Amino acid sequence: MKPVFWIGLVFAIGLVACKPTPPPPEEDMLYRVECFFQSNPDSAMQILDTLNLSVLSEKERAHYCLLRVKVKDMARQNDEESDSLLQVAENYFVGSKEKYFEATTYFFLARQSTCKGEARQVILNYRQKAMQSIEQCQHVDERLIRFSETPISEQDKIDQLKYAIHQKLGMSYGSTGYNEESVAHLKAALQYYTEKQDFKQCMITTYPLGLAYLALEEYDSCQMCFQKGLRDAQVYGSSDDCVFYYICLSMYCIQRVEKQAFSNEEEREQLLHQMIDESREGLSLLGNSTESAHRKGLLENLAEAYYELQQYDSCIYYGTQALEIEDHVFYDNPLLKWLFYSHKALGDSEQAILYAEKMLLVQEKESEDQRAAAEVKSEYEKQMEISQLKAEQQLKRYRLYLGVALLAMALLVVIVLVLRYRKNKELEALKSREAQLRLQGALEKATLHSWQVLQQQALAIYQSEQKDKLKQILEAFDKAYPQAKKKLQTVCPDLSETERNLAILTLLRFRSKEEANLLNLSENTVRKYRSTLNKKLDFNLFSDLVG
Repeated sequence: MKPVFWIGLVFAIGLVACKPTPPPPEEDMLYRVECFFQSNPDSAMQILDTLNLSVLSEKERAHYCLLRVKVKDMARQNDEESDSLLQVAENYFVGSKEKYFEATTYFFLARQSTCKGEARQVILNYRQKAMQSIEQCQHVDERLIRFSETPISEQDKIDQLKYAIHQKLGMSYGSTGYNEESVAHLKAALQYYTEKQDFKQCMITTYPLGLAYLALEEYDSCQMCFQKGLRDAQVYGSSDDCVFYYICLSMYCIQRVEKQAFSNEEEREQLLHQMIDESREGLSLLGNSTESAHRKGLLENLAEAYYELQQYDSCIYYGTQALEIEDHVFYDNPLLKWLFYSHKALGDSEQAILYAEKMLLVQEKESEDQRAAAEVKSEYEKQMEISQLKAEQQLKRYRLYLGVALLAMALLVVIVLVLRYRKNKELEALKSREAQLRLQGALEKATLHSWQVLQQQALAIYQSEQKDKLKQILEAFDKAYPQAKKKLQTVCPDLSETERNLAILTLLRFRSKEEANLLNLSENTVRKYRSTLNKKLDFNLFSDLVG
């Protein structure tokens, strides 16, 4: 088969292997639901119920849980299931690179805490974390853009969540008394919604912003906010919201009357008449509506304005109507006071006594409610104190565990270092021993080489025609081993000179005949000397002495 075929086959396999695996359809469906659930939450929940979660990745399962919480929140179904779903989302998204989903998770943790009535500081902390996350967000999954019902950019998608967090964070700051921080976040949200012409969100934002300005006693800014809320409600076409902002404007007037010092009475009365006008506008919009909350609020504002103007008949007229609307008795205490003083001012003692008795009943009720609230607060503080104590104990345990772990790690490091030091020492000793052996081997080799050279030199002298061959051989031996004769004399002091010379010649591997020629002796005499020499001298020991 041709090599071209194999090359083509390998190339095709490579293309198939490198081709990215498409996501399961359930994963894409999550993003489709994300993009339309606000317009149709019921259909969104039905789709979520049919998804096969086993094919989803860990990230998309967390996304599924978060999306299910969103849909349940739209349907006002915040329950224990929402807690467990949010826990899954929190475990995955918090601390991950998915900053958009991390911010969304914190956003709905705050919503869930609000529904459960948790402490305002807890809600504020969640919203602060949501703001930190969305400010770090640079990108979102492209499917959130691609599957959107209306054309939207990536930055717009981020901004939608960002300014929703600004809005809720501003509300949290306002509810906890941080009014300046509240104004900063709510102004940012209001500017965004105004640019987008989202009049509903503008109305939602202007109310807490106006309250924050009112708390800061920035009355002109407060009035401008409430007036903008009224205009947005008119554009949006919601008469109920228009009535609400008329109540807000009249509330602004009375707050300013009660707190601001006026240079003359005319300015004060002008504000009270403005309050009356705003309240009457609201009542005219209500018409014959049975909406009790707004109607009662407007009637109370009218009663208070007329009371401050000392027009007691009008105060009684509107105050009596307000009392006829059923509501919690606790909120009627100021109204009862105005009616009491109005009847008293008009000389109607009977009605004044009647309202005085009602005021006493309300005060007793308020005292009971305050005691109950104090008990609840005390119990809550105890629980918080216990929780804090448990948290501190847990922290101490963690620190102890950490200290033990660090100590164990330090001990382990010391052991490793000691073992490594010993191993290095052993390696150094082994290397030193190997070097000594190599040196010893080299010395032995050098000694052997020099001995062989000496033997060759002695043989060459013997085979030459020189005179005094024995003398020259002995001189060569003494030159090569200058201490050998002294060592031999020390080991065998009774050796004669002839025996010593014979021992040297024997060591140099001369034969008996050659030794006889060199010593001028017969071979028999040499053999006798050798026999005697073998008894006196151990030639192996002599070789060691020479070495």
